[in-house]
Amino acid sequence: MNHDIFLTIESSKLRFTAVEEQIAAYFLEAKKPLKQSELAEEVNVSTASITRFCKKVGFDNYKAFIYCYREALLDYSNDIHDVTSNLQFQYKELINSIDEKADIEKIKEASRYIHSQKIIHVYGLGLSAIAGEDFKFRFTRVGKFVEVVRDYESIEMISSLLNQDNLVIYFSLRGENHRVMQSLKKLKTKGADLIVVTANESGDIVNDIADVSLLTSHIHNPNEAGQISAQIPLLIIIDFIYSQYIRMYREDIKKWVGTESAYLQGNKYDK
Repeated sequence: MNHDIFLTIESSKLRFTAVEEQIAAYFLEAKKPLKQSELAEEVNVSTASITRFCKKVGFDNYKAFIYCYREALLDYSNDIHDVTSNLQFQYKELINSIDEKADIEKIKEASRYIHSQKIIHVYGLGLSAIAGEDFKFRFTRVGKFVEVVRDYESIEMISSLLNQDNLVIYFSLRGENHRVMQSLKKLKTKGADLIVVTANESGDIVNDIADVSLLTSHIHNPNEAGQISAQIPLLIIIDFIYSQYIRMYREDIKKWVGTESAYLQGNKYDK
């Protein structure tokens, strides 16, 4: 199993909790082996969470896991060329899959929702929150105030405050987290607008909750899984949305940039 440990972790991603995704990310980057207590401090999780992670990928305890991981690192350094070749194939396969699912009309509809709101709340757990930060970086530059909400308690609290005048965008490959789903259902009953980016084509979140659902993809064959970061399928959809938004609202963006520049220039002289 030694040489397959990276593939085992990669193929188990859709079963991980947000905390387990953090642990997986450390090992998928082929970082140096650490003691369990050191790893817990490094990635800011509990040792119990690390033990649960090890069991989820087929090991009885961390000692057995880290032994195989050390062996796998040796193999990894010896066949890096094969790894990069495999990654090239996996990237092409992933992009082709996402392209097949892309619906330009839904992307336009999502752009209209975003354009209609000044303030946008983005929900995402674990690695999905990283995608949320990328969305924030892009759309802040075109005049939007974006708040990324990245944990259960904050999602529940923010959801209790929002209403029909608000827009929420939820990033999740699995799209089946029970606690988040409950918050989204409450938002739906209050009339809030909801955009969902997910790889879950058949879940309730796509069919019953979202006003706009944008489908992405993930690795379907675990035996051919490459070390592709979990947020990449989400980032590609953000690329689609941002590019379409710029195309549709270029003139509005120019006006905002001009107004913002004049405001900043005025403040400069006031000082």
